[in-house]
Parts: sequence; C-alpha cells; structure tokens
Amino acid sequence: YQRRVHGNAIQEGMATVAKYDGKHPSLTCATSGGKILIHSPHDKTEPTPDQTTNEAQQHIKFLNINRTVSAISSGPLNPKSPNDTLLVGTQTNLLAYDVEQNKDIFYREVPDGINSMVFGKVGSIEDQLAIVGGNCSIQGFDGNGNELFWTVTGDNVTALALIDIDEDRQNELLVGSEDFEIRIFQNEEVISETTETDKLLSLTTLHGTRFGYALANGTIGVYDRATRVWRFKSKHQVHTIIGYDLDSDGVPELISGWSNGKVEVRHDKNGEVVLRDMFSSAVSCVLVADYRMDGRNEVIACSKQGDVRGYLPTGGVAAAPSAPTPVVATGTAPPQQQQQQQAVAEPPPSDEMLKELLQQKQDLAFQIAKYEENIEKSRKGESDGALISPSTKVQCHLRPNSGKGCVELVLRSTNNTAIAVAIITAEFLFGANESCIVYANEPTDTIIASFAPEKDVATELHIQALVGHKMSTYYHVFELDYKLPKFSMYVPVKDFQKEPESCVEFRVKERVNRVAMWLNNSFNVGYKADRTNTLDARFVSLRNGLQLAIHMTENGGAVNIRVNSMEVAGEIVQDLCAFLTLTELESTGEFPQEFEEFKKVLMKVDEYNAVRLKLTAEMADSSQLVKALVIKAEDARILNDMKLMKKMYASLYDVNRELIGEYIKRSNNHNELLAALKEVNGMIQKAARLRIGTAKTKVITECRNSIKSNNIHSLFKIIRLGQLGP
Repeated sequence: YQRRVHGNAIQEGMATVAKYDGKHPSLTCATSGGKILIHSPHDKTEPTPDQTTNEAQQHIKFLNINRTVSAISSGPLNPKSPNDTLLVGTQTNLLAYDVEQNKDIFYREVPDGINSMVFGKVGSIEDQLAIVGGNCSIQGFDGNGNELFWTVTGDNVTALALIDIDEDRQNELLVGSEDFEIRIFQNEEVISETTETDKLLSLTTLHGTRFGYALANGTIGVYDRATRVWRFKSKHQVHTIIGYDLDSDGVPELISGWSNGKVEVRHDKNGEVVLRDMFSSAVSCVLVADYRMDGRNEVIACSKQGDVRGYLPTGGVAAAPSAPTPVVATGTAPPQQQQQQQAVAEPPPSDEMLKELLQQKQDLAFQIAKYEENIEKSRKGESDGALISPSTKVQCHLRPNSGKGCVELVLRSTNNTAIAVAIITAEFLFGANESCIVYANEPTDTIIASFAPEKDVATELHIQALVGHKMSTYYHVFELDYKLPKFSMYVPVKDFQKEPESCVEFRVKERVNRVAMWLNNSFNVGYKADRTNTLDARFVSLRNGLQLAIHMTENGGAVNIRVNSMEVAGEIVQDLCAFLTLTELESTGEFPQEFEEFKKVLMKVDEYNAVRLKLTAEMADSSQLVKALVIKAEDARILNDMKLMKKMYASLYDVNRELIGEYIKRSNNHNELLAALKEVNGMIQKAARLRIGTAKTKVITECRNSIKSNNIHSLFKIIRLGQLGP
C-alpha cells in the first residue's frame, strides 16, 4: 500500500507502531513543531472536537509535546495491561503516555537528555524497561518511572538496541556513541568495544549474534559479535536500518532507508542487494509490524514528506534485485491507483553495464596474456624492461618522526627496482576517504607514507605497491598487509627528567615475559625483559608529548603505570587485560590534577542546579502574572476601558520580554549543566576503565549512589580505590 499521512514532515528515525488499545496497531511518528502524529486506520471511534474533517477521515490524531522530540518508542510498559505505552523523549524529560486513556503515566526529568531510546528487557532485570541514552549515560525506567538501570559510556549516546549476544537468554545492550564506538553492555559492564570510522546513527538486531549498524558517513554493515561480516559505503546519508526477512529465505536481511529516497534490502552474509525501491523524498524510518491485522508482518517505510508504503515478503528467494510485493491496507488508495503505485523494480542490465563488463573482461584477458608472456621470456632468459627478478620483495617497517609528530611507514623494494606508487587503505587513519596514495617525483626504491592517528587504535593497513625498473613503463603490483600497533604514536625513551605524578597500580598473576610480549604487540618497540625479571619501559607521545612509564617488579607482582591521563591509563589497562585474557582486575589510581579539576566540575554542577531551580521558580511566578494581566486586559476591553486595557497590555509586553530573557538564561544554564554532567559521567567512565569485571561494575554502581546522595567524599574514594571499604 501507499498513502500520504497528512503531509507532515516525519523526523528521521522517530516512528513506532504500537497497540495502544491492546488490539489495533497505530503508526506513531514525531513531526516538526514538537508534535506526535498517531495514525490509527482501524480506529472506529467518533472524532474528537479538535480534529478537522480531513484528519478524522484519515484516522489521524495529534499529541502536542510543545518541546523538540529527540526520541520515540513504545511497548507494554505496564505488565498488568496489554496496552502499549507511548514513550516520548526530549532533551530534558521522558514522558510515558497512555494514548487510549489520554493521560500521563509518568513524567520523569532526565538531566542528561535523551538522544536515543529502546524498549525491552535487559540483563537480569525482570521488568520491561524504557532504556534511554543521553549525555554519556544510559538509564532504564520501569512502568512507574523508577530508575532500575544506570551506567555510563564514553560519549553522547546516539543508538541503542537489544541483543542476546552470548546466547544466555538474557539481553545485552548495544550502544553506539559519538566517539565512534560500538559497546556491548552485560548489565552495567562493557564486555566488548569496537571502534568504527564515524559516529553511530543506528543499530538493529538481525538474528542470533548478528546485528546491523549505520554510520554518519553513509556506511552500513553487519557484525557477528565483535567481528565485522561486511560493510558498504555510499555517498548518500543513511537515515534508518532494521532487520527483517523480506525475501522469505528464513534469514533476516538488513533493510536501510537513505537520504536520496532509496530503500535497500541487503543480504546479512555478504551485503548483496536483494530488493530495492525508491521514494520521491528522503526515507525517515523503516518499521516492521502487522499493520493490516491479517496475521502477517510487513515492512513499513515512511518518507520525510509523509508518504507511507507497506511491503509483504516475496513468495520465495529472489534471484535478482527486484521490488517487494506491495500490500493493500484498510483505508488506502483505490485499487486502480494502487496498480499505478507499484514499487519500482530494478531495471534489467543496460547496454552500458554490458559494455563495462566486456571491457573488464578484455582488461583481465590482456593482463593474463602479458603475465604468461613474461613467464615464457623469463624461462628463455630473454631480457625485457618490464621483467623483474622473481625474488623481488617489498619490505616495510614503521618508524617515528618526532620532528613532524607522526609515524612513517617505510616501503623499500629489493633487486635494484623502484616503487612508482603505493596505495594504502586503512580505517581510522585517513579520515572519510580511508585511503592514501603516495608517490615519488623520481623513481626510487624507497617510499615513505606519513600519518598521525587521532586516537589510539589498532588497524590493518592494506598496501598495494607498483614496482618496476626505474625506466620501465610496466609495473608489477605487490600486495601486502601490515598491522599498525594500537599505541604506535608512543616513542620509547631511556629516561625522564621527572616521572609523571599520576599512576594506576594493580597486580597480575603473569610472568614478566608475557607483559613484555604485550608491550611489543601494542607498541612500536622490540622490548626484552632483563634477567632480574623486572620490566621498565618509558614512552613519549608524538601526539602531545605525554609521558608514559610502565613498570613491573617481578613475576606475578605489581604493575605500575605512570601517566598524567586517566583516559590513556584506562586504555592501557583494558588492552593489557585483553591480551592477558584477564576477566577480573582491581586497581588503585592516583590522578591529583584530574581529581582537582573534577572537584571544580562538581562545584559547577551544584551552582548550575541552584540557578536552574531559581530560574524555574521565577518563570513560574511570571507565568502567573501573565495570566492575571491577560484577564485584567480582557475585562477592561469588555468594559470599554481602553486606557486600562492599553496599560495592562503594555505591562504584559514587558513581562513577556522578561520571560524571553529568562528563557535564554535558562537555556544557556541548561547547556552549561549538560556539559558539566558530561564531564561527571566521563570521569566515572574513566574510573571504571581502570578495572575489569566485578570491580568495574562496582565502581559505576557506587559512584551513582554517591552522586544521588551528594556524598562527594565517598565519590572520590571510589574513583581512587574502586570501593568504599578501608
């Protein structure tokens, strides 16, 4: 089916299908102007007085939120009722609304804001939760608005999804954030972290341990646990993704909606396009529901302009990209119009496509012929400028460049050959392009590529080097892979003038040699432990000159990491524990400078909260004054007292201007409060990353309790020691 829903602009990713009466599905979308549109095609109730005739005929209702909607979801929040609850998130509040009874269930203030929302069960919590992600924090609320779940993450949350990643019949929480990370939470603990190339826009569960993801740079793909299965990048912006079996092969595909109006269905194993359709405007959201109430789920795609289309699964496995089967819904367009609104099928291969394939075939045939010719000449001992020795190799190694503040990948060819061009492809190094071309002005056997990763992340470099003789016009392509260490931007040094004052200490039951192996794997060094079974390594960051010292006293002894950055210390602890496969680790941390800055942040939070309460009270008083002035002005108008009416309206104008000024103050104060709360949550996250397992979860839980009780002393003790005990 296809229909236009009232011509309202539907916000990206903000739509849900719910049964507010427990029986009939309703399409709910967030529109511009802080309004929620509810389309109920099966609703037979009488129209309300505030509905227009057109709205009543289209079975449309509006809910005025009067605030910018930032997230929307739905589900049976009340376990005692079959009715779904509408969940609406803004930058300051969460509203749980009973559409059937037209009343609020609860209205919770969420200081960290709401950027993303998902409904369902998580971890060992038995209740269904409204899980919201905001300013570096994730919260879960039950049907009464009680907070049953809270944890922190590395940056602003932009995507949430639920998946049983370890197949233990308990959902884990998928979290995407602005720091390019995909984290998997088991209860409050992070069990997996994967770095992507841009901000996460959307996450969706497919089947088993597979899930789909979408990035701000137009990339979509599929992961199986922490392993990427495939990815596809487009020049267009992806707006929404969802998983559903639309080709009837028994396995859900990844369905995506794009800014150019395209709806694509891709196979979960290889990303091959299975089905495709086009809208005249950008696709805002794609949903799955039994919207016609015929016992079959269909895919519902909504465009930004308000166009809605529904698709049924095909009868069998599609042999080629084609359009899904359109379905007919109650109250849709007439049959003759539906025939004209069939989804656009993928056109058959064009002449240009056949020419392109034929050209590729000819190029490959030429390359094979040339290769066979070179082999024959080499066997006969004939000389050819294009031939190089079979023993020719391309060697590569990494070296730091302290002067430029970067690392250099040095490529060198053997047997008196020259490297004309090197093409390097890697994630996280070259921005959105993900590739770099390096060439020399004159033929040379050595070529150097420079780069400075912004974050400490390990990545694989795929290198294609064109090698030949210096005067040759033909080149051989050498392909090789090189693993860039995670901490490649740290240069080893012999000693410091002054050791960093901040440190984290812990004990590991491992040999010094094992820690030295980790050091060689994650840093660009070849460290060897001495005979005294101690480890003493020092580094300086090429990025900002940060000093780092790693000491280990004896086998199974204490490890001391000295660095004036909690974030870097946490990264090192997490990487070391992953290499040593440690599941539990307690530590103590001393970071005097950051602790002092954190005290100032907490003082700011108290100040901003006090100002917020004061401004709210003043605005409430002014609002009452506005009501009184309006009543007096209208009374004066009725009594034909123009002088008094003008006086009242003049006073009303002044009060309104003051209210606008107070609102600007309140808005600025709110933004400052959000920034401060982000730093608070960020500090808790950094403190948690200094530990592993139960100790990490305990830090998050006890920090949250200390903040709730406003116990600053215990908060610092938890961050420092990891617990409240002696």
